[in-house]
Amino acid sequence: MVAWPSLAQLRHDLVMRVRTSTALVDECLTRIAELDPRLGAVLALNPQAGSDAAAADEQLRRTGEPLGPLHGIPILVKDVFETRRIPTSFGCRAFRDYVPADDAEVVRRLRSAGAIILGKTATPDFAMSWLSDSSTGLDTVNSRSEWHEAGGSSSGSAVAVAAGLAPVALGSDTGGSVRVPASFNGVVGMRPTTGLVRTRGMAALVSMQDTPGPLARCVDDAAVLLEVLAGKRWDEPPRRLESYRLGALVFPDCPMEWDGSEQVSAVFDDALARLRSCGVQIVDRVQVPKLGDLLRDSSPYLVAAREDIDAFLASRGGRSFSDLYEEGVFPEGMDLAELLATRSSPGAQARAELQAARSRLRKTVVDVMAGQGLDALVYPTVRVPAPRRDRDRLRLPSRRLPVNTLIASQADLPALTLPVGRTDEGLPVGLELLGRPAADAALLSLARLVEHALA
Repeated sequence: MVAWPSLAQLRHDLVMRVRTSTALVDECLTRIAELDPRLGAVLALNPQAGSDAAAADEQLRRTGEPLGPLHGIPILVKDVFETRRIPTSFGCRAFRDYVPADDAEVVRRLRSAGAIILGKTATPDFAMSWLSDSSTGLDTVNSRSEWHEAGGSSSGSAVAVAAGLAPVALGSDTGGSVRVPASFNGVVGMRPTTGLVRTRGMAALVSMQDTPGPLARCVDDAAVLLEVLAGKRWDEPPRRLESYRLGALVFPDCPMEWDGSEQVSAVFDDALARLRSCGVQIVDRVQVPKLGDLLRDSSPYLVAAREDIDAFLASRGGRSFSDLYEEGVFPEGMDLAELLATRSSPGAQARAELQAARSRLRKTVVDVMAGQGLDALVYPTVRVPAPRRDRDRLRLPSRRLPVNTLIASQADLPALTLPVGRTDEGLPVGLELLGRPAADAALLSLARLVEHALA
């Protein structure tokens, strides 16, 4: 793994002309050429990346002024975001020749901030899986072990950051698609508050729950990227780590058909013990009343996913999800049972009931946090490490992967995962922090302190 400096340091070096953007892009392209044939993280490269970097260097030489907070920094973008002049397949071979005329809003903001769009990263078709299967044929593997799963759906972005193919990457999160692969690959991934970052030009899975999100090597880099994506800066008053009160959340039991849950629990418990030794107040076994029922009732997939995907597909060529399925587009191993069972037009009443259930979930979680004076909830991001590709992922469907990420997604709350240790096989384990409503800046401030304490 290349030891990239932080985004702040890279920007400083570029502005002071210690480095050039051209050299940074060349370094990334060299690493992609060397490592990506094994990793399968990068789906397409931007043929203009070199000239874009040269233009950034020339502009700085000529004016002395940087283009923005990401001046000259290469970034990889998940292939669910439309990018002008670069093929955008949404992870689906049916769109392999689609080259958008315009950028997605987040890509436009990255370019406006001075970033160099290096290329597009692998994703399952339309971000529909927590595993990395895709009809594009790209075989994405875990950055730590080619025998293990990369996670989905921001598979390529997480692997690319972990392997140092680029300093940072952009992903998207519906039910955990930033945080699951971040956990499996040992990087930082954040799901911002739903609606904080605009989704125009992003492939829809569940529109009410979809959000772009950063993947980075450290919390500070995730914060820099999120400020650009959201178009705002935060000035959060500093706090000491020992002033925080965290609640270790208990989730409903689920069948543990995937291997490794005991090792994840051991790494997580050790992380909590280290935080306690730093003075953090941790409330054990915090419970959200009827959490299992609340998560079931607020799940949007059976109500909204089919309709939202069809609406997006109709705006990009006219075919429907059923059309693509009947054409045999999707990979054979992809778990599509829920989408196939979903009504294509559920109606306004079903959506209204779903929104009411989501509001109940959010209120219940927030009331628990407020009642116990908690700044955040904490738990393992996924209850198991990355599954073996030759065994677990072929035996069990993606939807039964024991993730803990749904609570933030369905309650519209910000959440961030960061690596806190490894299993005996060297597979990363992620710890997720769930924040209060719209408290993204406060969550990032806490995450920085936790990261430093556990480093």
